[in-house]
Amino acid sequence: MMEAARPASALRDNSALRDRPEWLSPRDIAEVFGVGKSKSYEICAALPHIYVGRNIRVNRQTVAKEILEKGRLP
Repeated sequence: MMEAARPASALRDNSALRDRPEWLSPRDIAEVFGVGKSKSYEICAALPHIYVGRNIRVNRQTVAKEILEKGRLP
């Protein structure tokens, strides 16, 4: 069964987002928002991202902007 999208208020406290590096890894996304490994990779792929070698990264400001504008992550 597919989990319904959670509103921003249901996300974990994103104050930890400020303490993360500028470019977030899927592990950072998983730790801050309490999602699993697969979902964190889906989020990274759905947002504008870069690759550093074989590692995907998403800018911290992009994540914050997505939450503010849409109230949730993809």
